[in-house]
This record gives sequence, structure tokens and C-alpha cells, in this order.
Amino acid sequence: MSSAPLVRDPDLNRLLDDGYDVVVEEGHLIIRQLPFVNEAKEIGYGFLTYPVTVTGDRIVSGTDHRIWFGGGTPCDEHGNRLPIATPEAHAMSGGRQAGYMLSSKPGPIGYPDEYTKVTSYARMVSHPAQALNPAVTLTPGAAWQEVESGSPFNYLDTASSRAGLTALNSRFENQVIAIVGLGGTGSYILDQVAKTPVRKILLIDGDTFENHNAFRAPGAPSLQTLRTRPMKVQYFADIYSQMHRGVTPVPLFLDAETTHVLDEATFVFVATDDAVTKQEITAYLEKRDTPFIDVGMGIEEVDGKLTGLLRVTTSLPGRRDHVHQMNRIPGPAPERDDYARNIQIADLNALNAQMAVMRWKRHVGFYADLTNEGFTTFAVAVNEIANEDIA
Repeated sequence: MSSAPLVRDPDLNRLLDDGYDVVVEEGHLIIRQLPFVNEAKEIGYGFLTYPVTVTGDRIVSGTDHRIWFGGGTPCDEHGNRLPIATPEAHAMSGGRQAGYMLSSKPGPIGYPDEYTKVTSYARMVSHPAQALNPAVTLTPGAAWQEVESGSPFNYLDTASSRAGLTALNSRFENQVIAIVGLGGTGSYILDQVAKTPVRKILLIDGDTFENHNAFRAPGAPSLQTLRTRPMKVQYFADIYSQMHRGVTPVPLFLDAETTHVLDEATFVFVATDDAVTKQEITAYLEKRDTPFIDVGMGIEEVDGKLTGLLRVTTSLPGRRDHVHQMNRIPGPAPERDDYARNIQIADLNALNAQMAVMRWKRHVGFYADLTNEGFTTFAVAVNEIANEDIA
């Protein structure tokens, strides 16, 4: 069991905020990556641990002042064992054990809380190491904090723990999100979805990543990367897989023959500009009764300035009539080559993506939703958002 289920515990929160590498496993609180000096007067890294009682999502504070240390013999800067350390084996989970019991009671009632107890002992053990090398730190930060094997992230989400959002984040669990089209808007959708604990993110696009993509997508690719002309899905998968374990590239242009790749998706963002392909995709999703959001931008130059609309169309099980009756997803327009002429600007792509992601988050219950709209537009010239097709 990792520290994630206990993020509401105030002492654990303070330790995480300080940057301690802390977890709770099988009834033990463990502080890892703690610098100390061994008998050879060398700096090593060990751990502090002690048994705790967990009630609900809180650690129950106790009066026991003892704590155990593992990883070597904790010494002062001269290689002499610390006076507070007594050899005593203490078994932990997974066959591990600590080798020394540390005892330093500050008063008749012990430590006032778990945070004070942990930080006090951490300083006692690490002070000699800092005396030898002031650069060593007790608080390596979130980069050292491991997460449970079932987490979709490669490192701990301390942003959610600090804000107390872990319970709400459960709304995203086991979701498989597909993003069709990794152009300007689709790439910004990915940027936001990758920061949620969905189980899997399917990136679907058959195009290569070119110079113009670099100027309307998050991040900043190198010139060397652009010269290799990577597939869009692989380019973004390489970036976001560093954070999210479930990012899966699917290098395909979807059509009637390949839409089956959407079968495992629980929600789909349709961010392709190809109107013909869009119709085939949305028809397939409706047939499977899969919820989806379609995004679009219509930007043009008028009198030397850009104007136009951003659009978010939401189609959910039991709420799809408005899409067809009100023509909320524009079909092909043979008289205009929208795909080639449509102007895309990074800030508008990002805004279109944020509108879509926030609508999705309201759909799953992360945000409150008092409108349950099926169609939203943002008008550039008047800076106005309009909600229509209210349920």
C-alpha cells in the first residue's frame, strides 16, 4: 500500500510537501533516501520506519517515541555510532528489516505528532552527513517517491494530494480515452488528459510531425527531431509516456475499415479536421453508444484581423439527437477546402482543447455541471462563450 490512499492525513501531507520520500506499506511508515554517515565515515542512504495504525485515511498518532533505521549503522561524522542508536532488528514487509532502534524522547509525553517525530529523527540521522557534505538533502522531492504498481503514473501526483483531490480523481479510474487527431487541438487535449489517472490513452493519427505542428502544439521540439519527421503519435507518446504509463500510439488514419481500434475506448475526443473521416468516426461511435466530444475551429481573416468560432459538440448515450437535428458537427463542404485553408493558432487550439477537456470532466463528475449542454461555442471577436442544447 502506497501513501496515495492517505493523502488526507495532515502529517503525511506535510512530509510530502516538504519533499520527503515517504510511503506507508503494510502498517509501516517509511522515510526513504535518507542520508547518513556509516562507520567508514562515508555518506550512504538508508531509511527510517516505524509501525503505524491507519484508521480510514488517517494515521493514528501514538505516544511511542521510538523509530527504527535501516541501511547501515548511523554514525556521526567521525564514524562513531550515534548515541541514540541501539542494535535491534525490526522486521518489515517483503522480508526487509531495519537494524537499529533509535530512541530520543523529547519529554514525558513524547512527540506531539507524527510529522514532528519523523522530521526530528531525520535531522538527527542526517546531520552528520550534511556536516561532511552540505549539498546532501533529507528531502529529495517527488521524483524519488514511488507509486503503487496499479497507478497509471510513473511518479507521485503531489498536486492532487496537496489540493485534496485524490478522492475525486477516482472518477477517472479504468477509463480508456481515445484522441483521434494529434494536431493543434488534439495535442493540447492529450496534454491535459495525460495529467489524469485514466487507465489508457490511445493516440490515433497517421500523419508525421512537421514544422507547422511544432508551432501549434505544447512543448518545443528540437530542430533535429523535426528533421527526423517522426509519426505524430510516436512523438507525443515519447513525451507523455515519461509521465503516464498508459499512453499508446496508434499510427493510423481512421476510416470505415479501421474504426474498430476505438472499441476499447470508454470516451473519445474527435479532433480531426477531415469532415468525411469525422462522419465515419462519429457514426461508428453512435452505433456502439460510446460517449464522445467533437471539436472544431473556424477562423478567418477579415479586414486584416482574425475572427471566428471555436466549437465543442458533446454526444452522450441518450443525448445525441441535437447533433443531427441541429447539425452540430459540420459535414463535408465541397465548395471549400476547409482542411487546407483553416487557420490554426496555438492559443485558440489550446482554448478549444481546454473547453473540451473541462466538458469531459463535468461529464464524469469531477466538476459540477448545472447545464449539461450539448453544444458550446467561443466567439473570438466578442470573447464570449455560449452554451446551447441544454438538457
